[in-house]
Amino acid sequence: APSISAGGIVNALDYRGGVIAQGAFFTIFGSNLGPAAPGQGVTGFPFNTNLGGVTVTVTQGSITKQAYPHFVMASQINAIMPSDAPLGNVQITVAYNGVSSAPAAATVVNNAFGIMGVGSGPGIIQNYNSATDEPINATSKPAKPGQIEIIWGTGLGPISTPDNQPPPGGQLPLPVQVWVGGMQASVQYSGRAPGFPAVDNIYFTVPSGVPLGCYIPVQVNTGGAWSNTVRMAISSDGKACQDTFNPYS
Repeated sequence: APSISAGGIVNALDYRGGVIAQGAFFTIFGSNLGPAAPGQGVTGFPFNTNLGGVTVTVTQGSITKQAYPHFVMASQINAIMPSDAPLGNVQITVAYNGVSSAPAAATVVNNAFGIMGVGSGPGIIQNYNSATDEPINATSKPAKPGQIEIIWGTGLGPISTPDNQPPPGGQLPLPVQVWVGGMQASVQYSGRAPGFPAVDNIYFTVPSGVPLGCYIPVQVNTGGAWSNTVRMAISSDGKACQDTFNPYS
């Protein structure tokens, strides 16, 4: 039978456990959860509640909702938590070819934003130069003060349109703060990435006077809840960044 690992239900983009936001991507780790590697992913819209024989059920008392699997494999499932999933403590069950797992506990909240990235290393943040020039921020392509940046993540909260269809853009009704190198940045947009279900964008402007370097910390606060911390590169002129100190010295 499928088996969900202890602590194996996490945000799909920062791998933090504990809470999953309505309308967000989440990951389930375990065994016998689906087909053998390399697994199976969605191939088109709308996403279905059954992918490769795998279903994910979210239950709270008499309320039952079906998540939308996006990728399934024996050891891992990536899925979208429905925007109308009940808030609070829930039970999540995985079934594969009609055989169900034991339920695993999780908590659904209105928002719990996670920035896409690898641990506390570089985040997936784009430098906005123009609509056709949006390179990923890197040590060789840093941002500069006053430049607009685009954060990619998940967990800004529910939407009113179907979670299994390409979402429209639009500001979500959630107070969002972006902190860069300890300084609060101006936020221009926070909502779904148009066309990408469960994926969110936050547009912000790099503050003037921000610290310069190759690994400046970035964190997001959504309604009082903090995201994970990632790093971005910032230089005074947009040319390759330089650190003013050697962390290994």
